[in-house]
Amino acid sequence: MTELITVSAVAVTSSVTALGSWGWIRSRQARRALRAGARRTDGFSPDRYVPMARLLQDDDLDFLRQRVCPRAGIVERWDRARRQVFRLYLNDLASDFRGLHAEARALVAESPEQYSDLVGVLMRQQIAFWRAMAGIRVRLMANALGFGHVDARPLVNALDGMQLEIERSVELSSTSV
Repeated sequence: MTELITVSAVAVTSSVTALGSWGWIRSRQARRALRAGARRTDGFSPDRYVPMARLLQDDDLDFLRQRVCPRAGIVERWDRARRQVFRLYLNDLASDFRGLHAEARALVAESPEQYSDLVGVLMRQQIAFWRAMAGIRVRLMANALGFGHVDARPLVNALDGMQLEIERSVELSSTSV
């Protein structure tokens, strides 16, 4: 009976230690990601997403289909890998949007009362962005099944427009002070 209690105590202790270590590691990773995200939005450039527009074009895939033996699985692996890279770009794009949107919200919060209607504009931008992001993810899944085309340029253009609006608001607030 004492062996069972000892084994149980060791199992519980090691489980608690493992969970605590895992939580500590994840919190460090999250803090690092937040710091990296804050640095990344400072230097946002839509040029960073130019390769994203070409990534899902069928030129390379057609070339592989013509030149490579279909049984090798290279075409399928290439197709899967490019969608995976596209998803990584989407995650970065969403992170940049969150950073720019937070910046815009901070500007609106500090702006005079006459700019209070910008809150509604920010909400509409947020809804439009996330709706477009969901649409792209659905089209990406359809593309994996072999039909449909994915184009992320509207999202990049929306993000670029938001950055320009932030810069214009900063200029307006600095000239009015």
